[in-house]
Amino acid sequence: MSASNSPIEIIERLFSKRRQFERFAMLYIHNAHLVQDIVSESYAYIWEHRDSIDLDDNVEAYMFNVVKHRCLDHLSHELVRRNAEERMLDDARWQLEMDIATLKAFDPLWLYDSDVRACIKQALDSLPSKTRRIFLLSRIEHKTYREIAEIEGLSVKSVEFHVSKALKTLRADLGDYYIVLLLLLADTGSSVMAG
Repeated sequence: MSASNSPIEIIERLFSKRRQFERFAMLYIHNAHLVQDIVSESYAYIWEHRDSIDLDDNVEAYMFNVVKHRCLDHLSHELVRRNAEERMLDDARWQLEMDIATLKAFDPLWLYDSDVRACIKQALDSLPSKTRRIFLLSRIEHKTYREIAEIEGLSVKSVEFHVSKALKTLRADLGDYYIVLLLLLADTGSSVMAG
């Protein structure tokens, strides 16, 4: 670095071109506040690394590169966030479609049909014993996941896993009868759940 180009002078020179860096970032970020943050963070990065950067070399190009990478980081995180939101929306949409389909198919007479009840009992009995026990503690005895974890000597996450696994399996096995199961579970005295 030449004596005429102190780090402070270099930063001041870069700062005088702030609008160029902001306009560049705006091409990709489209949010003035975020762009200002990105450019400010880029200045801070250059200042913090001034001893390892050749400030005599084309420092403006270096600054554009720092801004570029900060924009890329932001856009990558935004893509991950949006993909996660889309997955959640897809899951919610799927749940809504399933609810509509099951409700359309539901026949109230199924609640009193012995064959349907036998089918539900068979589906419950086919669950692994620990999963079934945890599921029934949750849905019949209305225990919290923490209470079940203490009873079973498991972590809360393990309890969540077993209940989720039971619901997924029962929904797949019972199809249209799944709603009958949910209604029978609301009736804790139901003989279908016994055993």
